[in-house]
Amino acid sequence: MCSKRKFRAAAFVCVALLVFSLASCSKKKEAADTSEKQKITLRIGSGHATSNPWVAAMDNFFVPEVSKRVAERTNYEIEWIKAYGASVIKLNDELEGIEAGLVDIGTIIIVFEPVKLMLHSMVYRMPFSCSDPIVVKKVMQQLYKEYPEHVSEFEKYNQKLLGMGVCDPYSLYSNKEVRSLEDLKGMKIGAAGANLNWINGSGAVPVNTSLNEVYQNLQTNVIQGTIQPTNSCYNLKVPEVAPYLLEANFNVLPFNSVSINMDKWNTLPKEVQDILVEVGREFEDVEAQYMVDVYARDVEKMKSEGVKVYSLPREEQVKWAAALPDIVNVMVKELNERGYKGTEIVSRYYELLEQNGWPRVRDWKLD
Repeated sequence: MCSKRKFRAAAFVCVALLVFSLASCSKKKEAADTSEKQKITLRIGSGHATSNPWVAAMDNFFVPEVSKRVAERTNYEIEWIKAYGASVIKLNDELEGIEAGLVDIGTIIIVFEPVKLMLHSMVYRMPFSCSDPIVVKKVMQQLYKEYPEHVSEFEKYNQKLLGMGVCDPYSLYSNKEVRSLEDLKGMKIGAAGANLNWINGSGAVPVNTSLNEVYQNLQTNVIQGTIQPTNSCYNLKVPEVAPYLLEANFNVLPFNSVSINMDKWNTLPKEVQDILVEVGREFEDVEAQYMVDVYARDVEKMKSEGVKVYSLPREEQVKWAAALPDIVNVMVKELNERGYKGTEIVSRYYELLEQNGWPRVRDWKLD
């Protein structure tokens, strides 16, 4: 009997020692796995600060999601060095900054690159197309699949496109109410770059005005209205001096890109590259929905603050679009001359919009 007890005790001790040993080995292995993770440093930047929704979407989704998936699925971990707010790459120099490797990953504002990123900026010259960020995102994603030159456009400048973002709807802010094309006559309307084309022929006088100049120019009556993205104007308190908001279906645009320097890309392990591409595609969906939510929030805030919001009827949109010069065919010709399938791509853009419930306000009769 005594012998059996001694045997059981010895067996219990052996089992306990074995369990402890296995647990200890497991903990050591976990610690070893953690310590074995190799650090990858990625410098990410933008000419805009995180107060802008497209940068906020990148910082709040793209950055943490890449970190999470890399940590969970690979033996690497990401260390981010953030350089937002033009601390490294400046507005209007973002493409060149990423190309030169001043940052590894960054955003590019498409409107600043009408020549180098001509395919992506084409929608700036296609007014009254679509004011739904989700639809524009969906249409652009389909164009990327059908016309890979959208992606290769970035490769000319030593970078790889990871994702595209869209803006919130462009609207007209004014110091008097505008409800028709007739109301625009004689008004000085501020806009920038290609957006000036949306005013030519309307009866208003286009005035080249940067976003940072809008508040002062309205306050001093240099201009009586401006066409700009809604969130940017709200953040700059433009409604204080222009308390009338006209939702005219000017456009939602492919507004910003997220790209990575190709030299850096080529140093990354395949599994990390795959995660960057994967999250970049999801960023497009997240950012578009984010812009929808931001726009709805901003409009409600403005209404509560006394801003009068009016949606331009379709018949007035048709009149406005018909009054414009033939800017779409001019743009198509330029694309064709640059070697792109301009007529085909622009026609397909309109077709895809129509398939998603956005009929043409004007038939531009593409050449």
